[in-house]
Amino acid sequence: MAKRPYKRRHILIDRFQYQLLLINLLYFFAILLIFSAALFLPLIIQLESKTLSFSEQEAVATQFLSLHARVWPALLIAFLLFAIHSIFVSHRIAGPLMRFRNTFKAIAAGDLSGRVTLRKHDYLGNEADHLNEMIVGLRTKITGIGTQHREVRAVLSDLKGGIENGSAEDINQTIAALGVQMQKLRECIDQFRMPAEETRGEGEGGTAVASGTTSEQSSRVTHH
Repeated sequence: MAKRPYKRRHILIDRFQYQLLLINLLYFFAILLIFSAALFLPLIIQLESKTLSFSEQEAVATQFLSLHARVWPALLIAFLLFAIHSIFVSHRIAGPLMRFRNTFKAIAAGDLSGRVTLRKHDYLGNEADHLNEMIVGLRTKITGIGTQHREVRAVLSDLKGGIENGSAEDINQTIAALGVQMQKLRECIDQFRMPAEETRGEGEGGTAVASGTTSEQSSRVTHH
């Protein structure tokens, strides 16, 4: 899970950012429509009214043009600021999501050597901490399985030597020690939850192998 220096080549780097920006702009246009209707609709209604004198209509028209000249440039500036802010916010979310995605791919490939590191102002910090805790937990469990595997290999080596040179009592003791180590290994594996059908198949296969090994060793001990 080697980390490469991150270089941004595009303003928007993930489809999530496009979606978030589109949603924010739709909200902005909805607010703009409501604001424009509340601001200009009363003036338009007054202009179309036939009860106003010419001078009153002229005053309303002047007010309408004045608002038109001041409001739209201000809204354009607000729109640009809102879009830029949305992009910055989306980067603080999309960046961690990309790191999560790369970490998930690495874990699926069996690589537990790295951890998720976020930038100072990124969001999803708690989620990154939980993901790192998961990686550490997996490392610990797999390290335990590796330790039990080495111990089983050592017992098997002793068993092989006992079959060739030892007594039946030594072989039986080694077989008993092998059963203990196999049980510990099973406990390490049982820390992981698997679908019921896979667990059942694995258990049946493991039982068959264990039974075959015990029968084979027993026959050798008897023969010896």
